[in-house]
Amino acid sequence: MKRFSAPPLSTPTQYPDPSKPPTGEAEDEASLSDGSKKVKTAQSFESLFDNETLSDVVLNVNNSQFIFHAHKMILGMKSDVLATLLNNMAIVEGQKPVLFIQEPQECCLVFSRFLYFIYSGAVWLHRDYVIPLYKLAEKYAVRSLSSHCESYIHQLLQNGVGANGESTRAGFAVETVCDLCENNTSSEEIHNISYSILCSRFKELARSERWIQCSWEIVRDLIKSDECNSEENLILTAATDWMKKNNLHSKCQIEDILSNIRYPLLNRRVLYHLQKNSAFKNFPCVQDLVNTAIKYHAFKDIPEAKDDFTGVQFQRRSGRQTSSIPASATASSLASETDCNLVQTYGQAFPPAPQ
Repeated sequence: MKRFSAPPLSTPTQYPDPSKPPTGEAEDEASLSDGSKKVKTAQSFESLFDNETLSDVVLNVNNSQFIFHAHKMILGMKSDVLATLLNNMAIVEGQKPVLFIQEPQECCLVFSRFLYFIYSGAVWLHRDYVIPLYKLAEKYAVRSLSSHCESYIHQLLQNGVGANGESTRAGFAVETVCDLCENNTSSEEIHNISYSILCSRFKELARSERWIQCSWEIVRDLIKSDECNSEENLILTAATDWMKKNNLHSKCQIEDILSNIRYPLLNRRVLYHLQKNSAFKNFPCVQDLVNTAIKYHAFKDIPEAKDDFTGVQFQRRSGRQTSSIPASATASSLASETDCNLVQTYGQAFPPAPQ
């Protein structure tokens, strides 16, 4: 009987021990406080993980960056996707078959943990790599691992926002939260909590490099949201900056974003410059909102005008914790740093008018 032998392979990278916590601490010392958590299911083939004994397939990940000795029956039993790939492999007589797998680098680095879970039912989850691990679980339809990752992501998202809406050390960076919100494979629950966190951390997001990379839908929805926790001036500045840097030319999309700015909440100095510079001359419906905001500041103290100023445009966003600007405030007292930046750069920041 011929013995199978693996084809010559380049020297693989040594993968981290997937049975140990990522921090290298003793297992009983690792916990959620350091960003890690161990989960385990009942069935286990742990002793066969990357064990050449009785293995009948080689997994070559990213051109030999990692090499694993595996077992078709175990892989196929835990993943229908892997079962299909294994059944469609090219077979070379006299050699152990090799399944070549290509993954993004972030997923490749946690492939050992993914494979170890298939064999053992156990995995250490950590905030630094739980998302790429979740992507692998979703891609290969390993539902139990996907469920563990999803639950842990949800837990980290909840722990990542303090009472004042600011991020905490236990959570994800705002860029990661944005990725989760825009990821089409994220569950509805993950998407919703990620979106709520982006609302509460809008100022942080708007000042990050990730803001310019946000999709139009996310930008529109955040600016529209009553939970968007930021000064209205910053919201307008962030919106115009996003439109300019993304070369937005769609009149409908521009209007959809700008129509959700609550212009009455801008101070009079900003409104004066917007009106004087005819910033919205190509967008009549937005110009009407600015003119209404100017009338609001002029007549809001007149009892007869009370019913003229109703609707969401005149309501403070519930995410804001500061009090409203006093009606008696002067233009100079209203000139915050954000206001000044908006007035000085607005002409350059506003997107070109659509043809």
